[in-house]
Amino acid sequence: MKKQTVLTAILSLFLIVGISNTAEAQFGKKAKQALGLGKKAKNKKGKKGGKGGNFSSFNEETDEMGVTGEYFGLKDPKAVGFRFVKEAEGKIVNELHYFEKNGEPTMKLTMKESYYTKHQVKMFFNWRSASSSGYVEMMEVAPGVFAIITGDRSLNSYEDPIPLDATRTVVEVGAKNKADFDTWDIDTAQAKVDMLLATLKSANADKVKKKLMRFDVYKSYKGKIAFAKGTNYLRNQKANQPTEKVANFITKRELGETVAFKPYFEEPLASSHPGAWFNITYEMLGETTDREKLRKSSTKFSKNIPQIDKDQDKFYFWYPKVTINTSNNVADYAFLELLRRTQDKLQAGNTYDLKVTVWAHKDGENIDPVATGTIQLEYTTDENGTEKRLFDPIKGWITVLEDYLDE
Repeated sequence: MKKQTVLTAILSLFLIVGISNTAEAQFGKKAKQALGLGKKAKNKKGKKGGKGGNFSSFNEETDEMGVTGEYFGLKDPKAVGFRFVKEAEGKIVNELHYFEKNGEPTMKLTMKESYYTKHQVKMFFNWRSASSSGYVEMMEVAPGVFAIITGDRSLNSYEDPIPLDATRTVVEVGAKNKADFDTWDIDTAQAKVDMLLATLKSANADKVKKKLMRFDVYKSYKGKIAFAKGTNYLRNQKANQPTEKVANFITKRELGETVAFKPYFEEPLASSHPGAWFNITYEMLGETTDREKLRKSSTKFSKNIPQIDKDQDKFYFWYPKVTINTSNNVADYAFLELLRRTQDKLQAGNTYDLKVTVWAHKDGENIDPVATGTIQLEYTTDENGTEKRLFDPIKGWITVLEDYLDE
């Protein structure tokens, strides 16, 4: 069996679901081989590679995108054909047709029109359906040079068929002129793709923020943290539609009771601090606990304080956080550690300010605060109040943490 090109493999990946079981297995095998997931195939003579078709006639065609032509791969020089199709059957389609042999196109990719009209970025994509997890994209990185990209759909993305925060990996470079491979290799193409994506993300963030400003909660709380009696008050059903009600936010709560919180950002972390993730600190009574420092301090804290490495592309946490949640008996161990350290200073009847800060964190350092908020915690005196919640000899929050750390 002849070696399949990377371009062929990518195509095969997306034909799997739409063909018979026999063909499905065949295409799946080819995809794995060419993407490096299996052993590389050889032809009958034992030589790697295979002959391509001849699409030189494509070079005589012209289109307004300047895309149509015969292309060759960097990894496998087999010739393929690209043809930009603006109109079909009386309708504007703006598609890139990919050919491995003469006749019908092997694959049709859809142009992301807004990327071109607003930023002159030529990107075409293909996946089977909105429920498919894999996709292929072709992005022009220079005239006559395309990066071939594969990746997986990101979670919690509803607007774009392939959202900008999705994982994108350049697996091949296609060029009309083989001399361009002196300049363009996989790493160079990946760097150019990343640069173009950064431009698109920044522009998209500006567009999203303009829409978010329609909502009172975002307009009032950007750069701040909102607190509530439960996570249900801080959730919304659709991305970029913060419909939670400011009237449900709180500024005071019983110490030891559920406190949920949600930060709202001036801009996504991916734009303001590329490569960073989130960290949270808690401050009260002169003590500060830091999730990242605790996470790296011991196996027990590391096990119970996960890294917050989601939502970097969003203007707020998709799922609210909690200091303590009594309904399901969970808590942020960084907050429990703050209670443990300050327990000797706590007195019944007093109220304390808890300051919560969400940070941009990178390379072991808190870079900048991206949202802050303060809530008052009251040490109540009733029989089932703060004393019992924190110091019950079996189930108290501080008791449980101390017993766990002493194991």
